[in-house]
Amino acid sequence: MQLKGRRTPARLVTLLFRMFTVYLNKEMPALNIGTGQYIFLAELFDEDGRSQEDLTRSTFLNKANTARALKKLEELGYVRRISDSNDQRVKHAYLEPAAREIEGEFWEIILRWSEIISRDLSPERRTQLLRDLETMVDNASVYLKRY
Repeated sequence: MQLKGRRTPARLVTLLFRMFTVYLNKEMPALNIGTGQYIFLAELFDEDGRSQEDLTRSTFLNKANTARALKKLEELGYVRRISDSNDQRVKHAYLEPAAREIEGEFWEIILRWSEIISRDLSPERRTQLLRDLETMVDNASVYLKRY
């Protein structure tokens, strides 16, 4: 695919994200997970028991989207939300055994996409690309904290 016009990192990352969404819509239905829930499940697989507020901040989504996604994951039996014992207004999300049962398949789907999009890159280039993308994420995060 050849892009016409200006090639910028933001444009290319956005295009990859849209393609990733198409991929997830084809691959995740077997797990009953939609594109709106996958990021929260990934975050909880990395660190279980996080608060909704923390998940909202780390995903750069709004509170309503976070609440809807976690509600859907609860309905699927993948997550349970529990109020904090010190502050009932704070809810923490915990993985249920059903989520642990699909964790391997979940990461297999996610990692397969990484393989698809980076298949012609050497291991060294892949490592450098990850470093570069992490730098871009850090730069964007610092910039957005101004707001």
